[in-house]
Amino acid sequence: MRGGCGPVPGAPEPSAAAGAADAEQPSAADLAAARAEEAGLLDLAPRPPQRTDRYGPHPSQIIDHYLPSGRTVGRVTVLHGGFWREAYDRTHLSPFAAALAERGVAVALAEYRRVGGGGGWPETFDDVRAVLTAAWPDGRPAVLFGHSAGGHLALWAASGGRVPESS
Repeated sequence: MRGGCGPVPGAPEPSAAAGAADAEQPSAADLAAARAEEAGLLDLAPRPPQRTDRYGPHPSQIIDHYLPSGRTVGRVTVLHGGFWREAYDRTHLSPFAAALAERGVAVALAEYRRVGGGGGWPETFDDVRAVLTAAWPDGRPAVLFGHSAGGHLALWAASGGRVPESS
């Protein structure tokens, strides 16, 4: 089966009732909570970085650096989420990056090409590979963190950036 898991040996077949339960719509309270969560993240005022570096010629191939004013206690490369789509960029995580820097963590908040803006397969993944080299050119260790779609990219990178031939 392409892009997913096959049937689990010995597992019962899903029933029609189970399929109907999966198709239930979220409650009004769930929708309201989801909207409030999104607003809480997307309504925060963007924070400017101390510097921005390019890692390629495309306008999305940039890394914003948020740096501590005092002692650095660690560093992290951040890959933002946003449904893989061009409409959502790194800006919504800039308050998070600034808050980490205020606590002594140096942050490289990376942008990458997304669907609708020159990204997708393989461009988005090529960008993640390039970010891992460009964010901290001295090669010293850094944590890799991803939010939502960026979490998928971070896990992919942590796996060694492999793609099964069957994909």
